[in-house]
Amino acid sequence: MDAHLRILHLEDDPVDAELVQAYLAAEGIDCDIVLVESRERFIVELEKDSFDLILADFALPGFDGMSALAIVRERQPELPFVFVSGRLGEEAAIESLKSGATDYVLKNRLSRLAPAVQRALSEAGERAELKRAEQALRESELRSYQMEMELHYAAEIQTRLLPRGYPVIPGFDIAAKCLPARQVGGDFFDWLEVCPKVWSLTLGDVMGKGMAAAMLMATVRASIRSLGHNRPAMAIKLAESALRTDLDNSESFVTLFLGQLNTENRCMTFVDRGHGYAFVRRKNGAIKGLSPRGLPLGVPGRKIYREGMVRFERGDTLVLYSDGLIDSRPDLGLNNRLLAKHLKGASHAEEMVDRLVQLTEYLGARPDDVTVLVAHCTG
Repeated sequence: MDAHLRILHLEDDPVDAELVQAYLAAEGIDCDIVLVESRERFIVELEKDSFDLILADFALPGFDGMSALAIVRERQPELPFVFVSGRLGEEAAIESLKSGATDYVLKNRLSRLAPAVQRALSEAGERAELKRAEQALRESELRSYQMEMELHYAAEIQTRLLPRGYPVIPGFDIAAKCLPARQVGGDFFDWLEVCPKVWSLTLGDVMGKGMAAAMLMATVRASIRSLGHNRPAMAIKLAESALRTDLDNSESFVTLFLGQLNTENRCMTFVDRGHGYAFVRRKNGAIKGLSPRGLPLGVPGRKIYREGMVRFERGDTLVLYSDGLIDSRPDLGLNNRLLAKHLKGASHAEEMVDRLVQLTEYLGARPDDVTVLVAHCTG
């Protein structure tokens, strides 16, 4: 991170404050930290100066982090806010995210602090870009021009939300591609190193197409990213709680596959919330479906957050895809076994993705977004 940051830190323990500063410095984050420990000082500093980020303990004598969060959200709604607390139970974590916190880090896991700060600032920048784009659209006088600009900016931002390059993951070759049915869409894929040797792999599909699905997709992606350091079941549980209002208001739902890949033992723990389009093609050509499955996010019903597990050997391939791949070519009767046959002879993940995506290339518009993610075990 090259930019020089201004951070307001609400903390009453000077030792903890020094540890926070030391961890940030060790990760090369160049910053000035203003330390406060009372409500009065917090408000004074917030009003008199400009900050890039707020760090706050959850509980202090005479003041608390949730009150500080409420003050910040009222006065500077877009300012990133990260809790750094000695302990934070599940209910408190959910409540903090629902109230507008960007992330939280436990003091006994300060190795997560620098990634959380970088993620919070990155997502704040993305939100700022989106806000500027929306403002430009509101100021446009012609409706046709408004629609054109809306799609242009949305497509650009959505493209930026997706990973721009393939990750370097020891023992695995990974590639993905997303083709929206319109200029923007509700599908997304993502990968993120949540801790050393552990990567999260995500593929989601928001019900619908176009702008509404794209906006909800961005919200879902940000929630999953901020919670990816948890086990998949807990990450999905917290994300669904944080997203409940948005899903209810939009009357939409999201199918989601979230895997957590340990490259050291080549084992992936995963949760499938109503997605179902996932399989492993073994080196010998055998096909393994992935279960269990639960209901999509936003669908009423009993909430079950069961995890599955799959282990990879060299030559095995994980394939995740959205239903648009099947819907685009109903004439082919595509299923996991037929899709796996198209991977035969492919030597790397990008070639596998291209082969599957090419199945949808025909005359006419795609009926739905098409997304494919492939992880090929090479080690």
